[in-house]
Amino acid sequence: MVSNEYNNDELGLIYVHKIGKNIKYQGLYEFIFSHDISNIDVEMWNWDKSPACDNATPPTENYIDRIISLKTDTFDLFCLHQAVDREYMHGYHTIHALAYETGKEDQDGYVQYENLMDADEDLPLLVFHYGMTLDQILDIFKTRKFVLRDDEFIEVSQIKF
Repeated sequence: MVSNEYNNDELGLIYVHKIGKNIKYQGLYEFIFSHDISNIDVEMWNWDKSPACDNATPPTENYIDRIISLKTDTFDLFCLHQAVDREYMHGYHTIHALAYETGKEDQDGYVQYENLMDADEDLPLLVFHYGMTLDQILDIFKTRKFVLRDDEFIEVSQIKF
């Protein structure tokens, strides 16, 4: 059951779910946390099947302690459940990240990689691993001027006072 009864350093990331894009071409994501990152059901969620794409599913509700949404057009994330060449358990074992920043897709679906490694930006790539605490993720998002408000990561420039 989803609740907010745990401290940020007690919650570990277990799944990053890319929902898709809205009509404004903003990426929609869910960061799923559990207070017990070892309590997983590999077979029920098909995390042991390759490829992760079309097999791996998010944890069921009774394994989830918090879900935090992200809606952004600032960056795109590739999520492990989209992988066509590996199983989701690679994320559990931190062989691969659960989600990482990719070049921004334009409206035609082409990835704009040249801006990703822009030396003028000097921003670290966003990379999220299995078991990272919510506090660690908040620190990563601070570099991009995102904050946590209720159950949503929000870009500071989007906050209306």
